[in-house]
Amino acid sequence: MTGSEVLPDAEADSPDTDAPHTDAPDADADSYATEKRIGRLVAVTLGWWAHGGVRLALALVLMYYGAAKLVLGQFGVADPGDALITQGEMSPMGLLWRMVAFSPLFQFLGGLAEFGAGLALLWRRTVPLGAAIGAASMSLVLVLNIGYDVMVKTPSLIYIILSLIVLIPWMPRLARAFLGHGEIGRGPVPTLIPWRPLARVTNILGPIAAAALAVLVLWGVSQMYPPRSTDESLPAGVWAVAEDTAEPAAQLSEDTRWSAIAFGDTLSGETSQVQLRRADGELVTGTYQRTGEGTVELELHPLREEGQPVGEYLEQDTRSLSLALEERPDGTLHVTGEGQDLVLAPDESGSTLFDRGFSWGIRPDDPFNR
Repeated sequence: MTGSEVLPDAEADSPDTDAPHTDAPDADADSYATEKRIGRLVAVTLGWWAHGGVRLALALVLMYYGAAKLVLGQFGVADPGDALITQGEMSPMGLLWRMVAFSPLFQFLGGLAEFGAGLALLWRRTVPLGAAIGAASMSLVLVLNIGYDVMVKTPSLIYIILSLIVLIPWMPRLARAFLGHGEIGRGPVPTLIPWRPLARVTNILGPIAAAALAVLVLWGVSQMYPPRSTDESLPAGVWAVAEDTAEPAAQLSEDTRWSAIAFGDTLSGETSQVQLRRADGELVTGTYQRTGEGTVELELHPLREEGQPVGEYLEQDTRSLSLALEERPDGTLHVTGEGQDLVLAPDESGSTLFDRGFSWGIRPDDPFNR
């Protein structure tokens, strides 16, 4: 009886000893789900970090080029010292540079769009706006680079691609916005740090660091260009040779007398632009500096030739001229020195581009297109 009673008890107890094995599938499922959530969180976080690296690089590029335009450094400003070069002598890139330089407003607004796009890329909630503006701005830059044969065509194309890469997380929302299919849901927010307590700290420090970076870029770019000022005193302006004591050459192609000279009024550091046209048609360019009362020092060199390397052009010898200037009562200038003895008269037609200015009203000669 005792043995027969023990056996049923042992058999009855056996299910209890096996009970943990019955719950094992649920524990494994929970563990698998947890690992999956952690794996997904790690993947998403790494993805946002990669995304953040791309947008940081793009932001720095956009802020750099934008700052260069905001300080009117990339294209400079239009100056009478560049007045003698003709359209046929310009390269396509030179034509673009002069066109943009002539309008500080156009240059500033272009810089504002690029700098603002870069700044927006540094804030989590304005990333899609910055990427969209950046893509639009770089698309215009690419068109200009292609149309005017500027050497940085490939970089501008790369910046467009980077802008589109940054936009990828918001592409479905943009598609619904443009195509009008369904409700536009809340967009994703870049999350570099998934741990909420630390994220609260970075959410505060991030914008501060972004603003500091923007200020640093703007300051650094501004330091790349020499200080600029304006000096409209003599001899600034465009001048034609009215009198010359030198005898003309037998052939016009051999005549090196001066026919016109343009002195700039924009000082970059201590120098301004100057251009000199000779009677044989050759144009030389360079800089000049006021060295004293009625004296100027010119540094002249030929125009850069097509296909000439930049280094070779910058290293070529320049010709230095020291001239004495005397203003006459009739407004002309008597120029002497370095074998020159001539009289310069203001060339009103040669300075129309710089003298006309802007007006909201209608002028008697509008439209004026020549």
